[in-house]
Amino acid sequence: MSEGGSADCPDDRRRIPAGGRSPTGEQDEDPQRRRRIVRGHFVVEVEDRRGADAGPGGGGREPLDLSRWGLLAAAAALREGVRRPAEMGLAFVDEAEISELAAAWLQSDHPTDVLAFPVEASAPRMRRGPLEGDPPLLIGDVVVCPEVASRQAGEAGHALADELALLIVHGVLHLFGHDHAGPVESLRMKRRTRTLLARLYRPSRAEVTAPGADSRLVG
Repeated sequence: MSEGGSADCPDDRRRIPAGGRSPTGEQDEDPQRRRRIVRGHFVVEVEDRRGADAGPGGGGREPLDLSRWGLLAAAAALREGVRRPAEMGLAFVDEAEISELAAAWLQSDHPTDVLAFPVEASAPRMRRGPLEGDPPLLIGDVVVCPEVASRQAGEAGHALADELALLIVHGVLHLFGHDHAGPVESLRMKRRTRTLLARLYRPSRAEVTAPGADSRLVG
């Protein structure tokens, strides 16, 4: 996650294309690579776009619980006050893809951990009830790199799942207009991230968080 700036939320509002989606919400080819999560009136299209070689040292990608992370993203979005039908994308990518995205959108030579691409994140539109004939709002997309997240989790002394939860909530907040361009905005976003994680995220028994793990909550 970028510190001291808003580099993980490009200004351009164009949506990053997702892969093909099944009309029924089920994965077309590999159920371990795509999920359609529906929570109330909010939909999250979750996709694992990592290559087969993704993972520490190129040793293969660790499986991800796409349903778990899609539900977290949906819950965070609903907590931000979405009252009308809406959807967002959540993609997990390898370092090669997120490096390409960072170069294209941030003019950065380095891979990042999370990118957010807002589309229709107008608070008044999201928080009013739907009008007849309104299509679902496209909130935008969050793109997360588990490889970078894994390194950061090791450095911070907590589980990879804790880091992924942090990055997903952080990315969702960017879709809803939160930022950390200055000290006031950074503090506000840090507090909101911490509040949402406390309410919505519970590590499994195997994911023991080290003391002081929330030191990564830098906003």
